Amino acid sequence: MNILIAPDKFKGSLSAHAVCAAIGEGISAKWPEAELRFHPLADGGDGTLEVLGDHLDLHGVRVATTDPLGRPLDGHYLLGKEAAFIEMATASGLVLLDPTERDPLRTSTVGTGTLLAHALHQPVERVYLMIGGSATHDVGTGCAHALGFRFLDARGGELPPIGANLGAIRKIVPPADRLWRDKSIVLLCDVENPLCGYNGAAHVYAAQKGADPTAVETLEAGTLSFGRLLEAYAATSVLDLPGGGAAGGIAAGLVALLGATLQAGFATVADLSRLDDQVRWADHVISGEGQLDGQSLQGKVVGGLLEHCAVHNKPCSLLVGNNALSADRLRHPQLRSVGAIRPLATDLDDAMRNAAGYLRRLATGLDLD
Repeated sequence: MNILIAPDKFKGSLSAHAVCAAIGEGISAKWPEAELRFHPLADGGDGTLEVLGDHLDLHGVRVATTDPLGRPLDGHYLLGKEAAFIEMATASGLVLLDPTERDPLRTSTVGTGTLLAHALHQPVERVYLMIGGSATHDVGTGCAHALGFRFLDARGGELPPIGANLGAIRKIVPPADRLWRDKSIVLLCDVENPLCGYNGAAHVYAAQKGADPTAVETLEAGTLSFGRLLEAYAATSVLDLPGGGAAGGIAAGLVALLGATLQAGFATVADLSRLDDQVRWADHVISGEGQLDGQSLQGKVVGGLLEHCAVHNKPCSLLVGNNALSADRLRHPQLRSVGAIRPLATDLDDAMRNAAGYLRRLATGLDLD
């Protein structure tokens, strides 16, 4: 029997590779004759860089950069023969800040821009930027500033590239040396939120980055003002761009300022890692993630993998941290079973701390016949 184990990470608990290992131990204990392959997956957010490093011939590049508050940071990205891969969370991630430091009015993506500038000097055709997990809402002004852009107010004074200043920007001044001119910049995104409005960057994501209700409205107004300026600058629509609100609007900002393109995160990771070849090989596929909910089946790892299983008519089982979906929502022709850790654990802390052990236990209970 050929078993493909292809999960997402269990956020805050286990990396995708660690999930593979735990499930694999359980499968091997019950079916020692089974042939196992691990294929950790991601959807373009934080953790994607590690997953791509598992699948592709890449090496790490260290770069001195800054965190979301401008403090020195030892950053890195991965480099291959044809492309570089940067994870926004490396320099601009929420995980880099203490909860008391979170403030999207003050944080900036300058650190991510420093990594991008370094990668654009490499002899590669394409740079992939994974834009999940950010602590910022600067609509990409910090990233652009690191590439030489200047943002001026009504008097011609230069403004620091932070969320609080978005509404005051009246002029965009690009650099003379455009490093990105002959490169392709691809933003991997796993959300469809537009830049503004009640489904936009400020109203949906700013609170988790530390914004109070007043700050949310300040960011919304500034984002709308700067979004209109971006449209005039680039002669392209970004206010209604699906996914433009991702990562504090960096998606819309870099599309307008650098000519970047947006791609679905999971689909890109699946393509780069040749997931189809692995699904075709398997007799049974096992996947999972920390929280199985309504978003899981809409472009995330689990939903995307089920579609690959459908193409090749392969059965799939899911092992998850918590299952928040009803039986009706889980109807899929390839789905055989769903096992969850939370009902087995004493509490949430136990479920997260001991996830590997619970996954081994759930794997031994799977029906793979």
